[in-house]
Amino acid sequence: MYGNRVSKSGKRVSEAKMTSVALSEAKGWYAALMNAEFKGRGDREKAVRGRLADKTGIPESYLYRLQYKTREMRDIAGSAYRALMLAYMAYEEVCLRNEEAAAKHRAERHALRKAHATADKRSDQSVGMGEASK
Repeated sequence: MYGNRVSKSGKRVSEAKMTSVALSEAKGWYAALMNAEFKGRGDREKAVRGRLADKTGIPESYLYRLQYKTREMRDIAGSAYRALMLAYMAYEEVCLRNEEAAAKHRAERHALRKAHATADKRSDQSVGMGEASK
């Protein structure tokens, strides 16, 4: 390797830096998925990690290692990286659809509130008083 210079194969960045980027990305996705999977006060980390392992197909021991022993890892397995990426992308898609539905609901609610406010508005006293009031 030639450091950050372009190597014989045309790579500009060393492979060590690339694997550390992939490892940190995977660790970030894993942390976000763990937070999303957490169900509350009585939920234990091992149970959450087990559910996430079942959903992604990554062994629980590998997820534990990714969380606590990242400094010992030089890179991440391609299958684990891909599984975490796909699970995170699916989670982001669900969040996006939920936010869009909430925005639509909020807009409808404000439109109804505005229509209701104009219907409740009091009319002027002169309106509706015909010849009989004179």
